[in-house]
Amino acid sequence: MRNILLPVLALACAGATGCGRSEVPTEPPPTPTRPPATIGSEPESAPQIEDVIAREPLTGSFSFEAYAYECNGRRVTVRPGDEELTLEVGERSIVLPQVEAASGARYAADDTVFWGKGMNSATLTLDGEEMTCELNRADTPWVDARARGATFRAVGQEPGWHIEVHPERLVMVYQYGERKVVVPNPGVVEDPDLPTRRWHSITEEHDLLLVAQDRACTDVMSGTMYPITAEVTLDGRNYSGCGRNLD
Repeated sequence: MRNILLPVLALACAGATGCGRSEVPTEPPPTPTRPPATIGSEPESAPQIEDVIAREPLTGSFSFEAYAYECNGRRVTVRPGDEELTLEVGERSIVLPQVEAASGARYAADDTVFWGKGMNSATLTLDGEEMTCELNRADTPWVDARARGATFRAVGQEPGWHIEVHPERLVMVYQYGERKVVVPNPGVVEDPDLPTRRWHSITEEHDLLLVAQDRACTDVMSGTMYPITAEVTLDGRNYSGCGRNLD
């Protein structure tokens, strides 16, 4: 069974990193495109994933490829797999098989143990140190995008949107996650003097232009700082936001 962290309190968009989104809807979330497994369990009253996403618009499924945690001040990326879990700590990548646990979901190999007590918290034993881990809602959408192969991501609001650049395609989700456009990646055109990068994809249905400039950008909703200013024009409508490279 694939052990994907149960989307109960999952991330935040660039979220807390600022992508001002709409308030959490009272409607139940749509059925995931793939059945989510659990990493621990949450009480029935636990917030739904929309709360965790911190207003980050999603693309159909509430199951993620990777999650960001803060463990005693250390950044840890968790990538669930089939009855195993991969930890990325600094330059290290550690694969842990799932083992029996009285509660929650426990992954262990040698002296390294990741024990999920629900989506929001876990304990990690690494190099003889036991750490308490908390889900980083702001960073999770970014590590998830990178795990899915994206090399650049940008977010904005009013209305909420985000865009990802993949080697073969550009994916834009907008109207607070209600709409999604996927177009071929036409290749990037760089202007080193600005410096600016442009992706302009034209299909029979859509005209999408993404311009990313290496200029500091501050999200107006969260105050989060980004190294890149992003401008998107989709079918004649302009969207402004901030982004960063993922590769």
